[in-house]
Amino acid sequence: MLDVSSARVTHCVVHRVGNRLREEGCEFSQQEVRGTAELHGTLLRHYLTPLAKSGEDFEFYHESDISLNSVKQFSTRILVDVGNFLNVSQNIAKHLYSISTHPSIAEGEFIVILFQDVRIDGASHAALGLYKIEQRETFLDIERSNDSINLIELNGIPVTSIQKGALIVGGDVGVFVKESGSQQTKYWAELFLKARPRQTRKSTSKLAAEFVKQVCSRIDVEAGMSLRRDLVDIFSANETINYRDVEEVSERYLDRNEVSRLTQQLEDHAGFSALSESTVDSALLSRQARSVLRQYPLGDGIGLTIANPKARLDKCSVSKTKNGYRAIIDIELGE
Repeated sequence: MLDVSSARVTHCVVHRVGNRLREEGCEFSQQEVRGTAELHGTLLRHYLTPLAKSGEDFEFYHESDISLNSVKQFSTRILVDVGNFLNVSQNIAKHLYSISTHPSIAEGEFIVILFQDVRIDGASHAALGLYKIEQRETFLDIERSNDSINLIELNGIPVTSIQKGALIVGGDVGVFVKESGSQQTKYWAELFLKARPRQTRKSTSKLAAEFVKQVCSRIDVEAGMSLRRDLVDIFSANETINYRDVEEVSERYLDRNEVSRLTQQLEDHAGFSALSESTVDSALLSRQARSVLRQYPLGDGIGLTIANPKARLDKCSVSKTKNGYRAIIDIELGE
């Protein structure tokens, strides 16, 4: 995890980037933000800390040559020589505009912040934060005049959540990405940053959870209940497992070729290799697949959810009746 306790803001600029499809253009600031200590504190709390603590671990890539990745090259120029900050930030904004061609991409502010003294294992690094603001919020303020106190309505940039953000840490440490709200488009990570999840235990567990979801959607109700019970037993008995273990359990209920095809699809989408040989943290996978493992479909649009983490479905018999379904369920409660 990144240590940002001693980090500070040294440079900040705001540009405005529109939708290229609608020919909204860009507005480039010719000067950096004249930040106060209070503003820098807000940026550190709400724009740096969330990315450092909960940003997804990504890495830059390019189909043919990594040197052609625009954001990687631009960010490196700033991290190596801060004298390039203003001009290169405009180039990054131009690149963002060039890929903003989806009709759902909204015009908004593009904020570039240079942080210093971000620490990893005690070593100090510079880090470049990139943020796109596409939605504003209404808030109230107080206005005093003579003998009255009035409420006034203002419209501004929210700081409670990062709408689209990326933190690029110098020294090729990594890229940390965070998005919130409706994901109508995938332009931020896939097209603008051209970054993909780094192959770690966390990202592998996330893919394994997606694999479990895909398998469960392809088998019938009875097989799905058995598969869920088998997976819960394996996760409970082992701190770590191999992705291949999840495949082998799934092959009891789904054709082996279909299992291999699903894994190949996940590898191709994430850019991972040798997924079957990867190690997965059982507790992490169990949490990421909780919505699938704790929900047991009983019939068309009808299911059972077990919220108690110590409980497991032992047996379940479902039969159709004239007006619906009859289910006999045995639930085991652990210690």
